[in-house]
Amino acid sequence: MRVLHLTWFTPPTKPRPAPPFFGQERALKALESAFHQGGHGYLVGPSGLGKRKRFLAYLEGKAFPKEELVYLPLGEEAFPLLLPEGEGRALVEGVEALLAEFTPSLFREKGFLYAKSLVEARYEKEAEALLQDLAEEAKEKGFTLEAEEGGFTLSGQGPLPPELSARLEETILAYVDLRQKAQAQVAALRRGFAERFLLPKAEELKGRFPQAGHYLHWLLENFLRAAALEEALEAEKLLPRLLVEGGVRVVHEPNPTPERLFGHLEYEVREGALTTHLGLLRPGALHRATGGVLVLEAHRVLELGSYPLLKRALATGEVEPLAPRPEVRGPRLKPAPLKAQVFLVGPPEVMAFLEEDEEFLELFPFRVEFAPEIPYTEENVAYLGGFLEAEGVALTPEGLAALADEARRMAGHQGRLDARLFRLLDLAKEAEAYRKPLDREAVQRALRAREERFGLEEELYLQDLKEGVVALEVQGERVGEVNGLVVVEGPWPTGRPVRITAQAGPGREGILSIDREVGLGGQVFHKAVLTLAGYLRGTYAQVGALSATVSLVFEQSYGGIEGDSAGLAELLAVLSALSGLPLRQDLAVTGAIDQTGRVLAVGRVAEKVEGFFRICQALGPTGTQGVVLPKANLPHLTLREEVVGAVEKGTFHLYAVEAVDEAIELLFGRKAYWVHEKVRETLAHFQSLENGEEKG
Repeated sequence: MRVLHLTWFTPPTKPRPAPPFFGQERALKALESAFHQGGHGYLVGPSGLGKRKRFLAYLEGKAFPKEELVYLPLGEEAFPLLLPEGEGRALVEGVEALLAEFTPSLFREKGFLYAKSLVEARYEKEAEALLQDLAEEAKEKGFTLEAEEGGFTLSGQGPLPPELSARLEETILAYVDLRQKAQAQVAALRRGFAERFLLPKAEELKGRFPQAGHYLHWLLENFLRAAALEEALEAEKLLPRLLVEGGVRVVHEPNPTPERLFGHLEYEVREGALTTHLGLLRPGALHRATGGVLVLEAHRVLELGSYPLLKRALATGEVEPLAPRPEVRGPRLKPAPLKAQVFLVGPPEVMAFLEEDEEFLELFPFRVEFAPEIPYTEENVAYLGGFLEAEGVALTPEGLAALADEARRMAGHQGRLDARLFRLLDLAKEAEAYRKPLDREAVQRALRAREERFGLEEELYLQDLKEGVVALEVQGERVGEVNGLVVVEGPWPTGRPVRITAQAGPGREGILSIDREVGLGGQVFHKAVLTLAGYLRGTYAQVGALSATVSLVFEQSYGGIEGDSAGLAELLAVLSALSGLPLRQDLAVTGAIDQTGRVLAVGRVAEKVEGFFRICQALGPTGTQGVVLPKANLPHLTLREEVVGAVEKGTFHLYAVEAVDEAIELLFGRKAYWVHEKVRETLAHFQSLENGEEKG
């Protein structure tokens, strides 16, 4: 079947504001299920789809609870506490206010000073009486009581009588006891005075924050003990640490190290020792996303060694900040509850690796899969324009149509758009450099510029072709030779013809692929060669066992060969070699075959057609040149305008075939049955030679 009509280009389309998940309804449905059930998930799809960015845009419209996370010190440990929005800050401010009340001026009030003076006066009077009695007793015996820096002593003439020495010791002990009682009484007075002043305020805080009652009781005891002992308070050891408050609860952590995910305690050097306190506690991304969503790049989680820790956190439902070195003195932190939904984002190869872990599938039950292609519809084209405009690209309806055409070319299908939006965005920004707002001409100039940047290898190939270094003909006829089509992979995949030759003779080896024998063929290529042999056996079964050896090779090909798209071309070369009938060299052939003779679709058909068209233009067009391709590939013909124009003018031709016999008639220029008969005659002749019935 000759293809005459190839017009496939997108009409001018006006952009329309795009929802984040346009064309990705499957992924959107999975996300909605994840949020409905509150489970963790992972976004998977090829790079360039904008998975993370589109997900974050989707989350912008969602409201999340904003609980506040506070860490409360309790001696050697610190405990987490989740409070409603605003309550965490209120608790911290309440404690700070309570601490501010505890100042030296608290004990300078008249009431306290008067009570203290009474206590001190009473004990002072008793102490003076003790000393007075001792002094009088000593005087009677000729000794004098004197006060020294270390206590009291008796001085006089001669040795101190034993009974007076015992009396001195007894008095000193009684005096010290009185002083201690005085201090204890003052301490009790200070504690009581502080309690009367602070207890109502502490009770008020307990009423407002019953969840923190244990901490507030501990805090009050610290205040009262400091008041009684006249000690200075170390505020950093008493104050709570407000770790998470307010803010946006959608967190994307681009560098998910264990420290940045789980938080950690920093430390400092004080008087030669390593110490820490809650004021040095830094929140992790899992803390900051409390009540919301944490988005992580899967490959970075793996690379940075955070995956095992993340799994443990999700399994236990707890986030434990990383502790400092063992020698650091400070509080031991209890884990905080994990209240965030976690989503990993990554390409299929990374996610396939993770999916091999059964724990991963248990912890991340929601697979959010992005399609690499979306349907080509007027609505999706308009949404594509809306996406580009939202990214700052100014474009005309004609420019949007040209970009949509390139998306269809990238997808390799007239009815689909490549979903790698950010690759199209890069192209659009490059096109804007030529004209803003960009139009079709600007897009075409950007594409030509890219082709030139990656086109050195193709330029050298064309030069070798024109100079005869590469042996290739695009006109005339040859026996056992056909032009197949391959794609040279790379940043800019390029179609290119390759000369396939076959030689036949009597023997028992069947189809012998030289490329296969020397290890240049991949597994799919090997399969195609065996499929070709199966076709020959089935088609010429009446001849008997194939008594032929046919060598087959891709000429001047020195790299690896993979795929089955040359199956039809190889078969035609074999049939030509067996029949002795020539093949047209002005037609290139692509297509796979099955054992029944059906021609099957292949990949990259547009690049292959354009590659042969380019070669024909370089070597000299004849008007008869063209490509034979599978009919199933017609929807994949997203050809450039110059190729479409040449086909419609009749200077270049495309032939879509469904069966091997259609290709035979095109390439041999004869009816297929006649070619088959010639092959049968040759095979019968080879069999006779093998059986010794004829002399070669």
